[in-house]
Amino acid sequence: MRYAHPQKYIVTYSSHEPSNPHDTHTVVLNVFDVRTGKVMRDFKGSMDEFSVGGAGGVSWVSWPVFRWGGGKDNNWSPADPILALFVPELGGGNQPARVSLVQIPSKEELRQKNLFSVSDCKIYWQSNGDYLAVKVDRYTKTKKSTYTGFELFPIKERDIPIEVLELENKNDKIIAFAWEPKGHSGSNTGWVSKLTTLKGKQANSLFWSPAGRYIILAGLKGFNGQLEFYNVDELETMATAEHFMATDIEWDPTGRYVATSVTTVHEIENGFSIWSNGKLLYRILKDHFFQFLWRPRPPSFLSPEKEEEIAKNLKKYSKKYEAEDQDVSMLLSEQDREKRKMLKAEWERWVNDWKWWHEEEEAERQRLRDGEASDEEEEYLAKEVEVEELLDVSEEVLF
Repeated sequence: MRYAHPQKYIVTYSSHEPSNPHDTHTVVLNVFDVRTGKVMRDFKGSMDEFSVGGAGGVSWVSWPVFRWGGGKDNNWSPADPILALFVPELGGGNQPARVSLVQIPSKEELRQKNLFSVSDCKIYWQSNGDYLAVKVDRYTKTKKSTYTGFELFPIKERDIPIEVLELENKNDKIIAFAWEPKGHSGSNTGWVSKLTTLKGKQANSLFWSPAGRYIILAGLKGFNGQLEFYNVDELETMATAEHFMATDIEWDPTGRYVATSVTTVHEIENGFSIWSNGKLLYRILKDHFFQFLWRPRPPSFLSPEKEEEIAKNLKKYSKKYEAEDQDVSMLLSEQDREKRKMLKAEWERWVNDWKWWHEEEEAERQRLRDGEASDEEEEYLAKEVEVEELLDVSEEVLF
């Protein structure tokens, strides 16, 4: 089940593979309108029919699905109707592997790159769909080991020029890769440059803040939940911490908070923790904890250009709003002082009224008490009396 951008529709898919290989492998797919729940498109048929395009749903709209011979891995652009496909080597290596960018529904091939001696291939889209990285593991000449390189595609550039990035040391292994969300690495060929190398880190996973700039270097599974909060803009570590046995990490949509959790993959320590800038804010243990999800945020009313301008001039905006906050605080303090002053005046009026009535009724009180001036303190005799009471008795024999 997946939402379709921009979350107006939801797609549900199920594939029923028969136990008997001679029976038909069926596919069921439905497209729902999120607001009404109405089925907008549907398909039910064999896998072969699905691969070349079904005829279900609205008859005059063709399915944007097609057969791609030997396809092994594919990923949709998060922003545009572009499909990135990887096809492994065919014909015993006579036909090289290749990566292709295909426009949908026209099926126009926008760019393709042949790859040789490929062991494995992974596709990574940048969150805005501006860039594509293809991590390629290739065999060495002896076929006894592999080394890793990257094919980088700047999608918005004319003709989509390809940049090849190889590691300085071919013995280094790439465990994880992640694009900075909303980041811009460059606009021409040669736009990739190394910022720094962090050595000796206990990390096997990378988690960028949705707003970019900050990244968590996480050591999950075998590293028992080691966490390093790193500021990429300043190239400095903000904090290091540990969430023992952590299995999952989820940034909130604003990038201000991050949740680390231990799910039922482990039998103990189930629960989650909330962090901000590497500081632990909240932790709760909960048995049979399966999943943590942040509530989605609606899109910003600001344009990307305005957001970028605010980020660049954040100090100026901060001073402005800090001054406004101080003015509001002073106003609230003044209002609070006026309220306390009013309450004090009201209390003093009540005390003065009570004293006036007390004096007015003095003669009547004295008459009711047979002429005794009971209001005079010297008319009273204070006596202090001590009373002793035996609470308990215990006896103990000593030898």
